[in-house]
Amino acid sequence: MRKLATTTIFIILLVFALGSLRSVFADVPEIRNVVVYQDGADTKLNVAVYHFEEVADDYVDMLRVYVVTGTPNVTQNFPQSGPHVLDPDSHTFNVTLDIGPINDEPLCEVEAHCIQHGWSTVNWIHTVPEYSFPLFLAVSMMTLIVLFKSKSRRSLSVKL
Repeated sequence: MRKLATTTIFIILLVFALGSLRSVFADVPEIRNVVVYQDGADTKLNVAVYHFEEVADDYVDMLRVYVVTGTPNVTQNFPQSGPHVLDPDSHTFNVTLDIGPINDEPLCEVEAHCIQHGWSTVNWIHTVPEYSFPLFLAVSMMTLIVLFKSKSRRSLSVKL
């Protein structure tokens, strides 16, 4: 009888223990994408942060932007309140950060901090303001057209 009671208690505790388990992932946040844009004189970053799960005891509580401006470098912390609503497919959320006016084109790093798993690795480093590829392509084409036209004018003036 005593063995049956001990076995029953053990099975009940095991069932409760297994029922309270949740899956564990290496849930360190990751910066997936940053879009840089100007809003008047201020530079803003639209940051897409990956975090598999956002619950009360496991969420991104801070974003940090490190701007390498020479001396002194600038570090800005952006506290986040509570769990974010994640996109169900990508497990990301977006945050817009205002880093103020930026002179020249300094390097900028963005990191995310999870209250349970700590800081993300630095996986986004770019110059700000960042110029998009279509803008670069348009400026390059305009430059080539101007150079081509000026060269063709010179060849016409030599023939005359």
